[in-house]
Amino acid sequence: MQPSWRDRRDQASRWWFYSLFFLLPLTAVFGHRGLAPWLLLASLPAFLRGDFWQAAFGKLFDHPGFKDAVFAGFAAMLAFSFWIFLSGVWSPKHDYGIFARILAPALVGGSIVWFSLNLSRQWAWRLGRAFALAVAGGMIILAFEGVTGGLMRDILPPKDVSPGGSRDIIALGRGVTALAPALFPAAAIAVRIWSRGAALGVLALGVVAAATNDVSANAVALGLGLAVAIISIDHQRVMLRLSGWGAIALLLLFPFAAALAPVEAIYEYARDQLTDGQLAAAASSLHRLAIWKTAGLEALSGLPFGFGADYARVWTETAPLIDVPGAPVALSTVPVHPHNVFIQVWLELGLPGVAALALFIYFGMKMLLRVKLSKAVGAASVGAFAAVLVSITVEGSLWQVWRLAAMALAASGIALAHGLEKR
Repeated sequence: MQPSWRDRRDQASRWWFYSLFFLLPLTAVFGHRGLAPWLLLASLPAFLRGDFWQAAFGKLFDHPGFKDAVFAGFAAMLAFSFWIFLSGVWSPKHDYGIFARILAPALVGGSIVWFSLNLSRQWAWRLGRAFALAVAGGMIILAFEGVTGGLMRDILPPKDVSPGGSRDIIALGRGVTALAPALFPAAAIAVRIWSRGAALGVLALGVVAAATNDVSANAVALGLGLAVAIISIDHQRVMLRLSGWGAIALLLLFPFAAALAPVEAIYEYARDQLTDGQLAAAASSLHRLAIWKTAGLEALSGLPFGFGADYARVWTETAPLIDVPGAPVALSTVPVHPHNVFIQVWLELGLPGVAALALFIYFGMKMLLRVKLSKAVGAASVGAFAAVLVSITVEGSLWQVWRLAAMALAASGIALAHGLEKR
């Protein structure tokens, strides 16, 4: 009997996913920005299925209403994206297409989540196993690169000509950042498919990769993620609420806290109490304080509508310099972004952007609370969200598509883990 068109389509989709999961570790190691196009390629099996449009978007708009957390969250994301587009009118860059950097990863990520939630049992096991192995494999290679000082990147072209190979070292750290949120659903899948020991092994690989690569925020992100995930095993709903409301509180309060930060007093204390070596190690963190204070004050002066999307990239050209303890030269108080997404939303999108993003977080929390998650999947959700929060609080930018793709990758892993538990 000849295989049907549906069978051939499913077989092609399976091998398509296997190929992509094979490439995922290499993408994280050799080009973390490639995570966004990787995500787009992974969405094709969903977008090419007629039942996707019927089931996903059809269900979304059959009975639209803000009592439905999924529809309300989708509406909040559309409102956020529309406001970004509209802010191009008064933004000095007048970039009307930049909203796609937010909306496209959201739609693509949503399609993969839908696809993951509607798999058969056999498909869920196949792709769940591939997801866990891909994330674990990525962390193994990143840990190897961290221990060897980037041996593979050094051997393969192009040659890094930056001082001390800093560009490659930073890129490897960003690779860990890209996979860190996905580590938690990978561990939840490992529990279901293999054992608790396998899950601990997956998490341990991430810890080693974070510790050996030169982005300290990764170690903080994984540490916090592990802590809250452990707590949420027995207190899932409390931790889901705490995570959601905590993110909203950070969004609402961070610019005010940053504007009031006693940066000069902290700098004086650091110069008096720390050695030269300690100052050099702390220079990046001390620089962040000046960036946040400057951007926070500017954000409050630009209310209610903000200065427009990607304003910081133009502002950096005229921003003042500051002598940061431990830094060899004066540094700009405004790099191309404020290294904090919450401040950036206030600075560039004002109160409407803040309101839309807060609603999106709220309805996302409400949706997770409505779903009956297993202990492992609930812990993975909270852990991944905590890792994302650390990343976007201390170094992220709203316009870095690969960071949004990393969130979508983690969400798809959570959907796969949840699908396995349901079956």
